[in-house]
Amino acid sequence: MTRLGLRGVSGLSGALLVAQAVVIAVIVAGSRTQVLLPVSLHSNGDVGMTLLGRLDLGVAVIVLCAFVGLARLVVIVPPLFSHYSSGAQGNRHTARWIEFAFSSSIVIFLIARLNGVSDIGTLVLSYAITSGMTLFTVLQERSPRGKGERMLPLWFGAAIGIVPWGVIAFHQVAALLSSNPPSVLLRVITLTTLAFSFAFFLSHWREQRQASTAQDSTAQTSTAQTGPGGERSHIVLSLASTSVFAWLVVIGVIGVGNITF
Repeated sequence: MTRLGLRGVSGLSGALLVAQAVVIAVIVAGSRTQVLLPVSLHSNGDVGMTLLGRLDLGVAVIVLCAFVGLARLVVIVPPLFSHYSSGAQGNRHTARWIEFAFSSSIVIFLIARLNGVSDIGTLVLSYAITSGMTLFTVLQERSPRGKGERMLPLWFGAAIGIVPWGVIAFHQVAALLSSNPPSVLLRVITLTTLAFSFAFFLSHWREQRQASTAQDSTAQTSTAQTGPGGERSHIVLSLASTSVFAWLVVIGVIGVGNITF
C-alpha cells in the first residue's frame, strides 16, 4: 500500500470514528435512559465496600470512539505522517501501540464492569495487564530477528493478555450459578469483543512473522522492510471493533426493542 493509501485509510477511519462519536453523543443525550455502573473499593468483604463513583457507560463509549478517531487523524498531519509512514515501512508502529494500549485497556475495563466486576482494584489491574500485553508486542518489534526466531515476547503478551478474560469468564460463570445469568446482549458484546481480540493477535502475529521472513531474506539487514500492509489491517480492525462495541453498547443504553444489559 502506498503512503497516500495509508494516509487515506487512516484518515477515513479517524473521520468515521469521530463522526460516530458525535452521532452517539446525540443519541445518548436524547435517550430517556442512562446506564450508570458503580465502581467500588472492596475491603473486608461487603461490609468494607465503599462506593467511589458511577461510570456513565454512554459517555465512556463516546470517549472511546473520539479517542481512537483522533489518534487516527493526528498521524496524518503532514509533520507527523512522514515519521509514521516510514515507521510502518520499517516495522516500527509507535503511534499504533500508544493508541492500542489505551483503547484496548479501556474496552477491557468496560467489558469487565459490564460483567459485574465492580472492585476498582480488579478493574485497574485488568486495565494495566492489557496495557502490559501491548508493551510485549512493542518488545517483539524491537527484538533482534533471526532464523527460527520464536517470537517469545508476542506469546508472553498473549499469555498475560488472556488473564482479564479469565476474570470476566469467572464472573459470567458465577452469575449463571447464582441463577442471575448475563443478558443475551451482554454475552454478544463479550464474545464479539473476544473474537476481535483474537483477530488482533492473529494480525500482529502474521505481521511479525513476515518481518522475520523479510529479515532472513535481506541478508541480516538491520531493519526488516515489511511494508504498511500490517498497519492497514490494524486500522481496519480497530475501526470495526470500536464501532461494533460502541453500537452494541448504544443498543443497551437506549433499550432498542427492549434489549438491555
